[in-house]
Amino acid sequence: MQDIKEIAIIGVGLIGGSLGLAIKELPDAPRVTGTSRSVSTIDKALEVGAIDKGTTSVKDAVANADIIFIATPISTIVDMVKKITPFLKAGAIITDVGSTKNRIVRSVEAFLPDNLHFIGGHPMAGSEQQGVSFATATLFKNSYYLLTPTDNTDTVAFKKLHSLLASIGSQVLAIDPEKHDKIVSIISHLPHILSASLVNLASRQTRENKSLLLIAAGGFRDMTRIAASDPDMWRDICIENSDAILMAIEEFRKNLDDFKKDIEQTNRAELWNEFQEAQSIRLNLPTILHKDISEFREISVPVSDEPGVISNISVTIGKLGINIEDIEIVHFTETSGVIKLVVSGEEESQNAAKALQEIGYQVEINKLIDREVP
Repeated sequence: MQDIKEIAIIGVGLIGGSLGLAIKELPDAPRVTGTSRSVSTIDKALEVGAIDKGTTSVKDAVANADIIFIATPISTIVDMVKKITPFLKAGAIITDVGSTKNRIVRSVEAFLPDNLHFIGGHPMAGSEQQGVSFATATLFKNSYYLLTPTDNTDTVAFKKLHSLLASIGSQVLAIDPEKHDKIVSIISHLPHILSASLVNLASRQTRENKSLLLIAAGGFRDMTRIAASDPDMWRDICIENSDAILMAIEEFRKNLDDFKKDIEQTNRAELWNEFQEAQSIRLNLPTILHKDISEFREISVPVSDEPGVISNISVTIGKLGINIEDIEIVHFTETSGVIKLVVSGEEESQNAAKALQEIGYQVEINKLIDREVP
Protein backbone atom coordinates (compact mmCIF):
# COMPACT_ATOMS: atom_id res chain seq x y z
CA MET A 1 0.00 0.00 0.00
CA GLN A 2 3.04 2.28 -0.23
CA ASP A 3 1.67 4.07 -3.31
CA ILE A 4 -1.70 4.70 -1.63
CA LYS A 5 -1.21 7.57 0.79
CA GLU A 6 -4.71 8.95 1.20
CA ILE A 7 -8.21 7.58 0.85
CA ALA A 8 -11.48 9.50 0.84
CA ILE A 9 -14.79 7.94 1.83
CA ILE A 10 -17.89 9.86 0.79
CA GLY A 11 -20.65 8.68 3.09
CA VAL A 12 -19.39 7.25 6.37
CA GLY A 13 -22.35 5.06 7.26
CA LEU A 14 -22.26 1.30 7.87
CA ILE A 15 -20.34 0.39 4.70
CA GLY A 16 -18.21 3.52 4.47
CA GLY A 17 -17.39 3.40 8.17
CA SER A 18 -16.51 -0.28 8.02
CA LEU A 19 -14.21 0.38 5.06
CA GLY A 20 -12.48 3.06 7.07
CA LEU A 21 -12.04 0.83 10.11
CA ALA A 22 -10.70 -2.05 8.00
CA ILE A 23 -8.26 0.16 6.08
CA LYS A 24 -6.96 1.84 9.22
CA GLU A 25 -6.01 -1.56 10.65
CA LEU A 26 -3.55 -2.19 7.79
CA PRO A 27 0.20 -1.87 8.31
CA ASP A 28 1.34 1.60 7.17
CA ALA A 29 -2.33 2.45 6.67
CA PRO A 30 -3.14 5.36 4.36
CA ARG A 31 -4.78 8.44 5.83
CA VAL A 32 -8.58 8.20 5.67
CA THR A 33 -10.75 11.28 5.23
CA GLY A 34 -14.50 10.89 5.56
CA THR A 35 -17.34 13.14 4.56
CA SER A 36 -21.01 13.34 5.37
CA ARG A 37 -23.73 15.97 5.19
CA SER A 38 -24.27 15.39 8.92
CA VAL A 39 -21.74 16.79 11.40
CA SER A 40 -22.96 14.31 14.02
CA THR A 41 -22.16 11.41 11.65
CA ILE A 42 -18.64 12.78 11.11
CA ASP A 43 -18.18 13.15 14.86
CA LYS A 44 -19.32 9.55 15.40
CA ALA A 45 -16.99 8.28 12.65
CA LEU A 46 -14.08 10.06 14.34
CA GLU A 47 -15.13 8.69 17.72
CA VAL A 48 -15.18 5.04 16.58
CA GLY A 49 -11.91 5.49 14.68
CA ALA A 50 -13.29 4.97 11.16
CA ILE A 51 -11.59 8.09 9.80
CA ASP A 52 -8.60 10.28 10.59
CA LYS A 53 -10.27 13.48 9.44
CA GLY A 54 -13.85 14.49 8.79
CA THR A 55 -15.42 17.24 6.71
CA THR A 56 -18.77 18.21 5.22
CA SER A 57 -16.97 19.40 2.05
CA VAL A 58 -16.49 16.71 -0.60
CA LYS A 59 -14.09 19.07 -2.37
CA ASP A 60 -11.77 19.11 0.64
CA ALA A 61 -12.17 15.38 1.21
CA VAL A 62 -11.10 14.27 -2.27
CA ALA A 63 -8.48 16.85 -3.23
CA ASN A 64 -5.46 14.70 -2.29
CA ALA A 65 -7.04 11.26 -2.38
CA ASP A 66 -5.48 8.37 -4.30
CA ILE A 67 -8.67 6.29 -4.00
CA ILE A 68 -12.19 7.60 -3.44
CA PHE A 69 -14.98 5.32 -2.19
CA ILE A 70 -18.49 6.63 -2.86
CA ALA A 71 -20.79 5.08 -0.27
CA THR A 72 -23.90 7.16 -0.90
CA PRO A 73 -27.35 5.98 -2.08
CA ILE A 74 -27.13 4.43 -5.54
CA SER A 75 -29.40 7.07 -7.06
CA THR A 76 -26.80 9.76 -6.20
CA ILE A 77 -23.56 8.00 -7.24
CA VAL A 78 -23.29 9.24 -10.82
CA ASP A 79 -24.04 12.82 -9.80
CA MET A 80 -21.48 12.56 -6.99
CA VAL A 81 -18.78 11.46 -9.45
CA LYS A 82 -19.63 14.47 -11.62
CA LYS A 83 -19.44 16.72 -8.57
CA ILE A 84 -15.99 15.60 -7.42
CA THR A 85 -14.34 15.16 -10.83
CA PRO A 86 -13.02 18.76 -11.12
CA PHE A 87 -11.24 18.47 -7.76
CA LEU A 88 -9.44 15.15 -8.24
CA LYS A 89 -5.74 14.81 -8.94
CA ALA A 90 -4.59 12.99 -12.06
CA GLY A 91 -4.51 9.22 -11.64
CA ALA A 92 -7.10 9.13 -8.85
CA ILE A 93 -9.22 5.97 -8.64
CA ILE A 94 -12.94 6.31 -7.99
CA THR A 95 -15.07 3.37 -6.93
CA ASP A 96 -18.52 2.93 -5.40
CA VAL A 97 -20.29 0.39 -3.19
CA GLY A 98 -23.68 0.33 -4.92
CA SER A 99 -25.47 -2.97 -5.42
CA THR A 100 -26.37 -2.15 -9.04
CA LYS A 101 -23.62 -1.54 -11.53
CA ASN A 102 -24.40 -1.39 -15.25
CA ARG A 103 -26.05 2.03 -15.47
CA ILE A 104 -23.60 3.56 -13.01
CA VAL A 105 -20.49 2.22 -14.77
CA ARG A 106 -21.64 3.11 -18.28
CA SER A 107 -22.81 6.58 -17.24
CA VAL A 108 -19.56 7.46 -15.46
CA GLU A 109 -17.36 6.14 -18.26
CA ALA A 110 -19.22 8.38 -20.70
CA PHE A 111 -17.96 11.60 -19.08
CA LEU A 112 -14.92 10.75 -16.94
CA PRO A 113 -11.62 12.29 -18.18
CA ASP A 114 -8.89 9.90 -19.36
CA ASN A 115 -6.60 10.82 -16.46
CA LEU A 116 -9.11 9.53 -13.86
CA HIS A 117 -10.20 5.93 -13.30
CA PHE A 118 -13.60 4.53 -12.29
CA ILE A 119 -14.06 0.90 -11.25
CA GLY A 120 -17.50 -0.19 -10.10
CA GLY A 121 -17.60 -2.07 -6.82
CA HIS A 122 -20.14 -4.03 -4.79
CA PRO A 123 -19.24 -5.50 -1.39
CA MET A 124 -21.48 -8.51 -0.73
CA ALA A 125 -21.57 -7.67 2.96
CA GLY A 126 -23.82 -5.62 5.16
CA SER A 127 -26.42 -5.66 7.86
CA GLU A 128 -30.00 -4.66 8.45
CA GLN A 129 -28.50 -2.21 10.94
CA GLN A 130 -27.75 1.28 9.67
CA GLY A 131 -25.19 3.96 10.45
CA VAL A 132 -21.54 4.25 11.40
CA SER A 133 -22.34 3.19 14.98
CA PHE A 134 -22.68 -0.37 13.66
CA ALA A 135 -19.53 -0.24 11.51
CA THR A 136 -16.96 -2.97 12.08
CA ALA A 137 -13.48 -3.64 10.73
CA THR A 138 -14.36 -7.29 10.10
CA LEU A 139 -17.41 -6.68 7.89
CA PHE A 140 -15.55 -7.60 4.69
CA LYS A 141 -13.43 -10.50 5.93
CA ASN A 142 -14.08 -13.66 3.90
CA SER A 143 -16.96 -11.98 2.07
CA TYR A 144 -17.13 -11.47 -1.66
CA TYR A 145 -16.35 -8.04 -3.03
CA LEU A 146 -17.35 -7.71 -6.68
CA LEU A 147 -15.50 -5.41 -9.07
CA THR A 148 -16.86 -4.66 -12.54
CA PRO A 149 -13.99 -3.75 -14.89
CA THR A 150 -14.69 -2.96 -18.54
CA ASP A 151 -12.61 -2.60 -21.69
CA ASN A 152 -11.82 0.94 -20.51
CA THR A 153 -10.40 -0.11 -17.13
CA ASP A 154 -6.77 0.81 -16.49
CA THR A 155 -4.73 -2.25 -15.46
CA VAL A 156 -2.61 -0.49 -12.84
CA ALA A 157 -5.66 1.16 -11.26
CA PHE A 158 -7.44 -2.20 -11.11
CA LYS A 159 -4.44 -3.83 -9.41
CA LYS A 160 -4.26 -1.08 -6.77
CA LEU A 161 -7.93 -1.33 -5.87
CA HIS A 162 -7.94 -5.13 -6.01
CA SER A 163 -4.89 -5.35 -3.72
CA LEU A 164 -6.39 -2.93 -1.21
CA LEU A 165 -9.65 -4.86 -0.99
CA ALA A 166 -7.85 -8.21 -0.74
CA SER A 167 -5.71 -6.80 2.08
CA ILE A 168 -8.80 -6.14 4.23
CA GLY A 169 -9.88 -9.77 3.84
CA SER A 170 -12.30 -9.61 0.93
CA GLN A 171 -12.64 -12.35 -1.67
CA VAL A 172 -12.44 -10.17 -4.79
CA LEU A 173 -14.21 -11.33 -7.95
CA ALA A 174 -14.43 -9.52 -11.27
CA ILE A 175 -17.61 -9.59 -13.30
CA ASP A 176 -19.12 -7.74 -16.26
CA PRO A 177 -21.44 -4.92 -15.07
CA GLU A 178 -24.51 -6.15 -16.96
CA LYS A 179 -23.97 -9.74 -15.84
CA HIS A 180 -23.54 -8.49 -12.29
CA ASP A 181 -26.96 -6.86 -12.29
CA LYS A 182 -28.66 -10.01 -13.58
CA ILE A 183 -27.02 -12.17 -10.92
CA VAL A 184 -27.69 -9.90 -7.94
CA SER A 185 -31.30 -9.46 -9.01
CA ILE A 186 -31.74 -13.15 -8.15
CA ILE A 187 -29.39 -13.69 -5.21
CA SER A 188 -29.88 -10.35 -3.45
CA HIS A 189 -32.63 -8.10 -4.79
CA LEU A 190 -35.39 -10.68 -5.22
CA PRO A 191 -34.86 -12.13 -1.69
CA HIS A 192 -35.36 -8.65 -0.20
CA ILE A 193 -38.56 -8.18 -2.19
CA LEU A 194 -39.82 -11.60 -1.11
CA SER A 195 -38.90 -10.91 2.50
CA ALA A 196 -40.79 -7.61 2.52
CA SER A 197 -43.76 -9.19 0.76
CA LEU A 198 -43.94 -12.08 3.25
CA VAL A 199 -43.78 -9.77 6.27
CA ASN A 200 -46.52 -7.56 4.83
CA LEU A 201 -48.65 -10.62 4.04
CA ALA A 202 -48.27 -11.92 7.60
CA SER A 203 -49.07 -8.49 8.99
CA ARG A 204 -52.30 -8.28 6.98
CA GLN A 205 -53.29 -11.74 8.18
CA THR A 206 -52.95 -10.62 11.81
CA ARG A 207 -56.06 -8.54 11.33
CA GLU A 208 -57.91 -11.85 11.42
CA ASN A 209 -55.52 -13.74 13.68
CA LYS A 210 -53.89 -11.42 16.22
CA SER A 211 -51.41 -14.02 17.48
CA LEU A 212 -49.89 -14.88 14.08
CA LEU A 213 -46.74 -12.76 14.34
CA LEU A 214 -46.31 -13.59 18.03
CA ILE A 215 -45.93 -17.28 17.26
CA ALA A 216 -43.77 -16.82 14.17
CA ALA A 217 -41.18 -19.59 14.17
CA GLY A 218 -37.47 -19.42 13.46
CA GLY A 219 -37.86 -20.09 9.74
CA PHE A 220 -40.09 -17.06 9.33
CA ARG A 221 -37.71 -14.88 11.33
CA ASP A 222 -34.67 -16.09 9.38
CA MET A 223 -36.27 -15.50 6.01
CA THR A 224 -37.67 -12.09 6.90
CA ARG A 225 -34.70 -10.62 8.83
CA ILE A 226 -33.61 -8.59 5.81
CA ALA A 227 -37.03 -6.92 5.62
CA ALA A 228 -35.70 -4.60 8.33
CA SER A 229 -33.27 -3.04 5.81
CA ASP A 230 -33.37 0.60 4.72
CA PRO A 231 -36.53 1.22 2.62
CA ASP A 232 -34.98 4.22 0.83
CA MET A 233 -32.09 2.06 -0.36
CA TRP A 234 -34.31 -0.76 -1.58
CA ARG A 235 -36.71 1.58 -3.36
CA ASP A 236 -33.71 2.98 -5.29
CA ILE A 237 -32.36 -0.51 -6.04
CA CYS A 238 -35.70 -1.62 -7.51
CA ILE A 239 -35.72 1.42 -9.80
CA GLU A 240 -32.04 1.22 -10.78
CA ASN A 241 -32.12 -2.49 -11.60
CA SER A 242 -35.74 -2.71 -12.70
CA ASP A 243 -35.21 -4.73 -15.91
CA ALA A 244 -33.26 -7.53 -14.23
CA ILE A 245 -35.52 -7.57 -11.16
CA LEU A 246 -38.69 -7.81 -13.27
CA MET A 247 -37.19 -10.78 -15.13
CA ALA A 248 -36.29 -12.42 -11.80
CA ILE A 249 -39.80 -11.88 -10.45
CA GLU A 250 -41.29 -13.44 -13.58
CA GLU A 251 -39.03 -16.50 -13.29
CA PHE A 252 -39.90 -16.84 -9.62
CA ARG A 253 -43.59 -16.54 -10.42
CA LYS A 254 -43.23 -19.49 -12.81
CA ASN A 255 -41.53 -21.55 -10.09
CA LEU A 256 -44.34 -20.72 -7.65
CA ASP A 257 -46.89 -21.73 -10.28
CA ASP A 258 -45.12 -25.10 -10.61
CA PHE A 259 -45.30 -25.58 -6.85
CA LYS A 260 -48.97 -24.58 -6.87
CA LYS A 261 -49.73 -27.07 -9.63
CA ASP A 262 -47.89 -29.91 -7.86
CA ILE A 263 -49.75 -29.21 -4.61
CA GLU A 264 -53.12 -29.03 -6.38
CA GLN A 265 -52.42 -32.36 -8.12
CA THR A 266 -50.95 -33.97 -4.99
CA ASN A 267 -47.81 -34.70 -6.96
CA ARG A 268 -45.72 -36.13 -4.13
CA ALA A 269 -42.80 -37.20 -6.30
CA GLU A 270 -42.31 -33.81 -7.94
CA LEU A 271 -42.70 -31.93 -4.65
CA TRP A 272 -40.06 -34.18 -3.07
CA ASN A 273 -37.74 -33.60 -6.03
CA GLU A 274 -38.05 -29.83 -5.70
CA PHE A 275 -37.37 -29.84 -1.96
CA GLN A 276 -34.57 -32.38 -2.26
CA GLU A 277 -32.84 -30.38 -5.00
CA ALA A 278 -33.11 -27.20 -2.94
CA GLN A 279 -31.80 -28.99 0.16
CA SER A 280 -28.79 -30.35 -1.70
CA ILE A 281 -27.91 -26.98 -3.21
CA ARG A 282 -28.33 -25.14 0.09
CA LEU A 283 -26.20 -27.62 2.05
CA ASN A 284 -23.40 -27.26 -0.47
CA LEU A 285 -23.19 -23.47 -0.50
CA PRO A 286 -19.59 -22.28 0.05
CA THR A 287 -18.49 -21.89 3.64
CA ILE A 288 -15.82 -19.52 4.91
CA LEU A 289 -12.62 -20.11 2.99
CA HIS A 290 -9.71 -21.41 5.07
CA LYS A 291 -6.63 -20.39 3.14
CA ASP A 292 -3.50 -22.52 2.98
CA ILE A 293 -0.55 -20.87 1.27
CA SER A 294 0.63 -24.28 0.07
CA GLU A 295 -2.47 -24.34 -2.14
CA PHE A 296 -1.68 -21.02 -3.82
CA ARG A 297 -0.79 -21.13 -7.53
CA GLU A 298 0.65 -18.34 -9.65
CA ILE A 299 -0.74 -18.06 -13.16
CA SER A 300 1.49 -16.09 -15.53
CA VAL A 301 -0.13 -14.63 -18.66
CA PRO A 302 1.95 -12.76 -21.29
CA VAL A 303 -0.13 -9.85 -22.61
CA SER A 304 0.02 -6.87 -24.92
CA ASP A 305 -0.51 -3.47 -23.30
CA GLU A 306 -3.90 -2.69 -24.80
CA PRO A 307 -7.36 -1.64 -23.53
CA GLY A 308 -9.52 -4.35 -21.99
CA VAL A 309 -6.77 -6.85 -21.12
CA ILE A 310 -7.26 -6.80 -17.34
CA SER A 311 -11.05 -6.84 -17.75
CA ASN A 312 -10.92 -9.76 -20.18
CA ILE A 313 -8.68 -11.86 -17.94
CA SER A 314 -10.27 -11.06 -14.59
CA VAL A 315 -13.85 -11.41 -15.80
CA THR A 316 -13.02 -14.74 -17.49
CA ILE A 317 -11.74 -16.09 -14.16
CA GLY A 318 -14.54 -14.43 -12.20
CA LYS A 319 -17.15 -16.27 -14.30
CA LEU A 320 -15.76 -19.50 -12.85
CA GLY A 321 -16.32 -18.22 -9.30
CA ILE A 322 -12.56 -18.24 -8.69
CA ASN A 323 -11.16 -15.52 -6.45
CA ILE A 324 -7.94 -13.81 -7.54
CA GLU A 325 -5.91 -13.54 -4.34
CA ASP A 326 -3.29 -11.20 -5.78
CA ILE A 327 -2.34 -9.50 -9.03
CA GLU A 328 1.10 -8.44 -10.21
CA ILE A 329 1.73 -6.57 -13.46
CA VAL A 330 5.25 -6.91 -14.86
CA HIS A 331 6.05 -4.56 -17.76
CA PHE A 332 8.80 -5.78 -20.11
CA THR A 333 8.38 -3.01 -22.68
CA GLU A 334 5.97 -0.16 -23.26
CA THR A 335 3.76 -2.47 -25.31
CA SER A 336 3.96 -5.85 -23.57
CA GLY A 337 4.35 -7.54 -20.22
CA VAL A 338 3.09 -10.34 -17.98
CA ILE A 339 0.09 -10.39 -15.67
CA LYS A 340 0.67 -12.72 -12.71
CA LEU A 341 -2.43 -13.93 -10.88
CA VAL A 342 -2.51 -15.85 -7.61
CA VAL A 343 -5.40 -18.26 -7.01
CA SER A 344 -5.95 -20.89 -4.36
CA GLY A 345 -6.19 -24.56 -5.32
CA GLU A 346 -4.67 -26.80 -7.98
CA GLU A 347 -8.02 -27.57 -9.60
CA GLU A 348 -8.99 -23.89 -9.57
CA SER A 349 -5.71 -22.86 -11.19
CA GLN A 350 -6.08 -25.50 -13.91
CA ASN A 351 -9.67 -24.42 -14.62
CA ALA A 352 -8.61 -20.77 -14.77
CA ALA A 353 -5.71 -21.60 -17.10
CA LYS A 354 -7.95 -23.62 -19.39
CA ALA A 355 -10.48 -20.79 -19.63
CA LEU A 356 -7.75 -18.27 -20.47
CA GLN A 357 -6.23 -20.59 -23.07
CA GLU A 358 -9.63 -20.98 -24.71
CA ILE A 359 -9.75 -17.23 -25.36
CA GLY A 360 -6.25 -17.14 -26.82
CA TYR A 361 -3.81 -16.52 -23.96
CA GLN A 362 -0.64 -18.47 -23.21
CA VAL A 363 -0.56 -19.57 -19.59
CA GLU A 364 2.03 -20.90 -17.16
CA ILE A 365 1.21 -22.22 -13.67
CA ASN A 366 3.68 -22.36 -10.77
CA LYS A 367 3.35 -23.20 -7.10
CA LEU A 368 3.90 -20.39 -4.64
CA ILE A 369 6.41 -21.29 -1.93
CA ASP A 370 7.52 -19.04 0.91
CA ARG A 371 5.81 -16.02 -0.57
CA GLU A 372 3.50 -13.74 1.35
CA VAL A 373 0.25 -12.96 -0.36
CA PRO A 374 -1.79 -10.03 0.97
